[in-house]
Parts: sequence; structure tokens; C-alpha cells
Amino acid sequence: MKSFYTEAKNQLSNCTRIISDTTASVPPSPPASTTPTSNYNHKHELEHDEYGYDTDVNATEVAMVGECGEDDDTLTPGCPPPTLGLNNNFIASTTTAYDTLQRPFKYDKLRGRWSTAADFYFSCTSHAFGSIVFSELALYVSMFAGAYALLPYLFGVLLYAIPIFGIQTFLGQFSSSGTISVFRVAPIFKGIGYSILLHNFVSLSYYAVIAAVPLIYAVNSLQPVIPWMSCNNSWNTPNCSTHSTYDDYDEDEIFPHSSEEFFRYIIRSDDNSSNPLTISWPILAGVLIVWLLTLAISLKGVSFIGKFMRCVCLLLITLFVAIFVHLLMYVHISWDSLIDYMEPTLPDSHLAIMAGIKAAVLMPIWLLGPGCGSVLTLASHNRFRQDSEKQTYWVALTFVIITQMGTLCTRIAMDHFEDHVALLHVHVNEEHNMRFVYICFAYLFGSFNSIPNFWAFLFFFMLFLAELSAVIVQIMTVQRALFDEFENLRRKTSLLTIGLVTVMLLISVYFCTKQGFQHLHILPDIVTVTHLIISMLLLFVSTWIYGRERFQCDLQFMLGKTISNFKIFLLRFLTPIFLGFCIGDVIYATYSYTDDSYNPPSAWILITECLVFAAVPLYMVYKVTRTTGSLRQRVKQCFAPHDWHPVDADNRRFYEEIMGTSEMLVILNNEHENC
Repeated sequence: MKSFYTEAKNQLSNCTRIISDTTASVPPSPPASTTPTSNYNHKHELEHDEYGYDTDVNATEVAMVGECGEDDDTLTPGCPPPTLGLNNNFIASTTTAYDTLQRPFKYDKLRGRWSTAADFYFSCTSHAFGSIVFSELALYVSMFAGAYALLPYLFGVLLYAIPIFGIQTFLGQFSSSGTISVFRVAPIFKGIGYSILLHNFVSLSYYAVIAAVPLIYAVNSLQPVIPWMSCNNSWNTPNCSTHSTYDDYDEDEIFPHSSEEFFRYIIRSDDNSSNPLTISWPILAGVLIVWLLTLAISLKGVSFIGKFMRCVCLLLITLFVAIFVHLLMYVHISWDSLIDYMEPTLPDSHLAIMAGIKAAVLMPIWLLGPGCGSVLTLASHNRFRQDSEKQTYWVALTFVIITQMGTLCTRIAMDHFEDHVALLHVHVNEEHNMRFVYICFAYLFGSFNSIPNFWAFLFFFMLFLAELSAVIVQIMTVQRALFDEFENLRRKTSLLTIGLVTVMLLISVYFCTKQGFQHLHILPDIVTVTHLIISMLLLFVSTWIYGRERFQCDLQFMLGKTISNFKIFLLRFLTPIFLGFCIGDVIYATYSYTDDSYNPPSAWILITECLVFAAVPLYMVYKVTRTTGSLRQRVKQCFAPHDWHPVDADNRRFYEEIMGTSEMLVILNNEHENC
């Protein structure tokens, strides 16, 4: 550990603004009144003992110099602490629990760690094989922009996905806490953590339905005759057809295909009754299975969840590669076909190309996981010295490869469907945004000449595992946010997890109805806008409020290597500009659509956004009113980091000795204003 201490000092030398030639040359501080300080310090130690605060930093471990002597066992107020020459403004910016009338943060020692460092990578990439990769969004980007979309997509990965992924990883890994407690870095912004919590509740309310639909298709593909390739079912209409050729100039001769009718049966859009709350029993059964599996896995420890995600991700990679290779062999794709896919479908339409480019810019948001704050939560289970920067690049590379391969699959599925069944956007009456995956891909795999049941099962089972992983990660995010912030809930972990899953199950029942499934297109819009705004806030708090110097120093201390100033510049300036463009683009696209036939519920989106973000200003007011001192002092204290340090005793001791931000050092070097 001593060698690490020396290495850490060397790595952080570029963070210090004023470096003294020798430690002994630091002039001693003038004598201060010891009575109130000692009483305060005694009270500080008592409360840390009372709450089991994880600290081993005592008077012996703070080496004194000069008149104090190196082996002094007591802290003398007149002796300067070892701060590596950091200026007092840097030191004084840290607050104690008593400035803000807030108890010290107590680390949950039972929250667990990943069994291996690779579990973090697998947990972050397991949802990469979900239905969104094979959705119409990826198809539109490929059709309208072609190869022109690749560069904007990579810009989005470099300027948005990787920076925000890195910030969430830093916050989670450094603090070892969830999305609420992590805002000890700037307590006045803890309302953002509650907004993230509300955001995840909104996402979880419908995400189980997204996981249930591929499960239904996977189960039905095991039947001797694939139901969406046959018209001999109870839900089929007299006009049902299983044709494999058609005349696209004669719409009257194109009857609804069996694959379309099966999808309409699943989502209950074929129901002609006046009751909009007609339940789709297959989806309800699938949702029940999803939540039961989620509950069984969530009740296990983090080590088990990491092993589960590892196995699932490896299985998903194997399935995807096998499906991709077999698909290329089945359609006999040629090099000329690949070149043709790189060309925009409407090369003379600049509006269409720009629409595809704008959509490509938003695709990197998939890298940040389901819900919001999932990367932060997963990183909080990393070991403090884990090289998460390298893993960030590996996760990004994995997503880029999978997204491009998935986009190619969408073009193949689209061409195959329109060659044999119908023009999707002309002849298919179902308008739901999930129709492409569950009509075109269902027909594609159902029409395979060799063992179509097997390949259909593999594809939809892959989607199910990916979406199930996403639900589990979101539940983990909610769990850790609550249990890390509220100590009294930690004794009831199992009971509260069961209650949380039960509540989410009951809410999910609404989305199993005809009307609820139609509303699924609203919530992804809400999630996208909220995700972008929260990413901007996290960036602002980490690199501006907490400060560039401290952020860079903490990052270097955690990773044990130098972080270039260019990367920090990218985070502080280029990424916010890019995020602002994305937010404006999404808001404009969401609220400028005025087609009455589509009838977008923009008011509902706006109301939901306001409710989610109302927690931010409300908590600011609450925090300031709960803090002592004048208004200026209160605001200053609420902006300063509170109990912000590694939770491990050794890492915390080294951090405080190197950075000079120990709470005891603050007490000794600065007059406490509120005593």
C-alpha cells in the first residue's frame, strides 16, 4: 500500500496549484481557540461512531510536521496538516455533517461487489441485443441516410455516449452509492437523484411489457406450425392470407397477412369492442413471468446477479452471431447488396437525409442503458481501483458493432418482407411502433427453409433475455437508490423488493390492455427527453459545480493514471453543446408534429416531464431551509461536497492525505462559522 501511496502522489502532482519546496517550510497557522473546536471535533467523532461511519482517519494517521513532530498522537490546532500544497480555498470547500444538519453518509457494507471486473462490462452490454436495435428507428436511419449516418452516429458516441457513460461510472465507482446518495458531491442537487428515481419508475411501468412480447413469440415458435405463418387460428379473419408474392400496384388484391393478424391479436388491436381496457391475456401472462423472474434474481446478491449477467451476455453474443451468419447465408447477400444499403433510399431528398442523420445522432443513447442512472448504479459495485475508463471504451465499441450489425439485419428483414408480403408503410394497417420487429422479423424467420421454428425461437429468446436484463438493471437502480439513501430501509431489503415488484406488476397490468399498449409510444419519448436533460445536469454538476480541478484529481486518484486536459475540455464544453443540440432536436420533433390523425399526446409528455423534474427545485428549497447560517452561508454549504470520499478506509486515508480534504483538517484550518 505504501508503494501505491507514493504512486498516487506522483500521479496527482499536476492537480496541485501551489507546491511547497519542502513541507517544513509551510508556516504554522496562528493559534486558535481550542475549546469550541475540540468540542466540535469530539462531537464529530461521537456521531461517526454512533452511525458506524467507515473511517479510520485519526490523529495518529495525520502526520504533522515542524513543531508537532512526526510521531505526535494528537492533533494540535496550531500545526498545519499535510495538504500537498493545495490552497485553502480547495480545502475549505468541503462541508461537514453539521454545516447542513445532515447525518454522515453510512456506507452499506452488505451492498456487495462484482465477483470479477468483467461483470460490469457484461452487465452494461447485456441489453445491447434488445428490440430497439432491430426497430424502425435503426431502419429509418439506414434507409434515409445510408452511409451518411455513420459519421454523425460516431460523433454521438464520442461526444455524448462515452462522456456521459464515463461521468456516471466515475460518480458510481468513486462514491460506491446509488443515484440519490451520489449527490453528496453537491448536496443541493440531490433532487436530481429523486428525478432519476421517478424516471425509472416511469420506465419500469411499461418495460416489462416490452420484455413480455418477445417471450410470447418465443413460446409460440415452439409449436409444430408457427402460428403467425398460418391462418388456421381462432383470431384469424376470413381475409387472412399466407401469400409469398403480391402485386404492389393492386392494393385490393393484398389481403392482411397472417403475421400481421397474429401481432394484432397479441396487442388486442383487432378487438372491436367498445371497452378500451380489454386485457391481452398472453401479454399479461408474459408480464407475470417477467416480474417473477426479476424478483427471483433481484433477491440474490450482487455477486450472483453479476454471474447471471455474465452468462446471459455470453449467451446473447453467441445467439446473435449465429443468427447473423445464418441470415446472411439464407438471403445470399452480396457485396453489391451491401453497397446498395449504403445508399440513401431517397438520394435527392435532402430533408430525408437530414432526418436520418438527426435520428442517427440519438442512437448512441442506447449505450447508456435502460431507464436512467443504470450505468452509475452498476459502476457503484466496481472495486475502487478498477480501470473503468478502458471498460467504457470496450462497451462503446461493443455497442457500435452490434448496432451496425443490427441495422443491416433490419434492411434484410425489410427487403424480404416487401418482396414477398406487402409494402410495410402502405399495405399494413397496424400503426404501432413495434410492428416492424414483430411482423417483418417474425415473417423473415418463419419463412426459413430449414428449421424455421428453431431460428425464430433463437431470435425472440435473444430479445427476451436482453429485455429481461434491462428490467433487472432498472430494478437494481431503484433498489440501490433507496437503500443507500435511507439506512432504515436496509433491514427490510427483501420485503421492500417484493413490494416494489408487486407495485410495478400492478401498474404494468394497464399496459397489457388495448389502450395501454397503444400508449407505449408516449413513454419512450418521455424517457428520451428526460434522459438527455438528466445527462446535461450530471455533466454540469460534475465538471462545473464540483469543479474541473477536483473532478480531474478525483478521477486520476481513482484510476491511478493521468487524465489529459483535452478529455476534460471535451466534457466541459463540447459535450454540453452536443447535448443541447440533441435536446432541442428531440423537443422540436416531439411537439411540432401536428397531424391530427396521429394525435400526439404532447400535453401528457409535458406534464410528465414537469412532474419528474419538480423534485429538483423542491429539494433545493428544502435543503437551503434545513441548513444553518445566513442565506449566503447556506447556499455555499449546500453547493460544497459533503462526505465525498472513497468508502474504503485505506483509500479514504490516502485520498484525504493527498487531497487535504479531511473533515478534521477543515476544522483545524478554517474557523467554523456556525458553531
